[in-house]
Amino acid sequence: MQNIPKFSFLYMVSFIVYIFAVFSILKISSSGEDKKSSGKILWVILVFSLIFRLSLLSLTPSNDMFRYVWEGRLQLNGLNPYSYPPESSNLEQLRDRFFSGIGHKHLTTIYPPLTLMMFAVAELFSHSFVSMKIVFLTFDVLSIFLLVKFLRMMGKEPVHVLIYAWSPLVLISFAARGHCDSLQIFFVILALYLYSMKKQIKSFISISLATMSKFVSIIIVPFLIPRGKFKYLIILFLVILLLYSPYSNAGRGLFSTFFHFGTQYHYNDSVHFLIFCLSLGSPFISKIITIIIFCSVIFCFYKKHLQKNPIETTLDTDTTIIKYSYMSIGTFLTLAPTVHPWYLTWIVPFLCFFPNKAWLVLTGSVVFYYFMNYPLFSKLIEYNNEWVWQEVHWLKLPEYLPFYFLLLYGFLRKHLLTDEYVTI
Repeated sequence: MQNIPKFSFLYMVSFIVYIFAVFSILKISSSGEDKKSSGKILWVILVFSLIFRLSLLSLTPSNDMFRYVWEGRLQLNGLNPYSYPPESSNLEQLRDRFFSGIGHKHLTTIYPPLTLMMFAVAELFSHSFVSMKIVFLTFDVLSIFLLVKFLRMMGKEPVHVLIYAWSPLVLISFAARGHCDSLQIFFVILALYLYSMKKQIKSFISISLATMSKFVSIIIVPFLIPRGKFKYLIILFLVILLLYSPYSNAGRGLFSTFFHFGTQYHYNDSVHFLIFCLSLGSPFISKIITIIIFCSVIFCFYKKHLQKNPIETTLDTDTTIIKYSYMSIGTFLTLAPTVHPWYLTWIVPFLCFFPNKAWLVLTGSVVFYYFMNYPLFSKLIEYNNEWVWQEVHWLKLPEYLPFYFLLLYGFLRKHLLTDEYVTI
């Protein structure tokens, strides 16, 4: 906590270097650099992306990892994380050095079953943070190599993978902090990649696995349903049923914590916070309004997707699906009641296909979030019978204002000045 100023300084320095690298790569790719030279640059990007990750592996992990390790151990002892919160008296014999660091001890797990299974897999190797980090870092690295193949398939320069591979936010979120979101990211990219290869059943299985990693992936599902073939939803239903079946004895406990956080909490929100204020501070009303707006926007995207010309080329169709998936994730992040920095990693892979100034800048300015956990600006308050850091709303201004300014500028430039997509 006391190292936040030092961390923020180093993060911003690395982010400035990163932005310079992104501009350089985009300039090289637009200049039509010969393939041999581009291949060498790609190898440099890939080698350094691995070096960066290995160098960060030993850093202090996120507090969330205490729960990851705990819930992995629970499962190997034949216990259901949806049934027993960490503070349960039935689990006293399992309490060890990881127990004290667990947050929200009175709540059962919030994670979908595939993520829980990965906790158990990591626990099989060792009862440690390193083992847990390596499992999720593996999916992060796999995403890099999959993006290279996907970019080639879509006629994009593979060197654009630098936008994901060297992102300070991605590096900190997975290699340093050990967050589990890399699992979802991998299966989302894989689903879109397989769809582009016309392997629609495998694609739908993959997006179903992504949904069972993080529920947010379900917003991409409609765009991967072949026109008029809603029977593909059976695949989603079967994957959900199969993965939840080992935990089904928890009953209503399967989703209780998910609904608790969804209805009771908001933190580092932007558009939702404005809606919250206009709703006179009512969490229920603000979330209902937000859900209505979000569903309306997604419906418009899906309607436009269905209206696309059926005789368009395959490449144009696949690009459109990637674009609408990207825009859906972006809409979710702008409207979400809670936006932790690692949530922004969900959109970074899409920036390899649609480089966007606003989203790139937000992956840097999100560093102001961490000062909400610093005594100079914030303080611990009691909320829902536990101690949490008080949200500091003015810190959202340097975090979000550059993002929304660039987003608005890009929108106006696209619709008033040019028909091209706004990229760097």
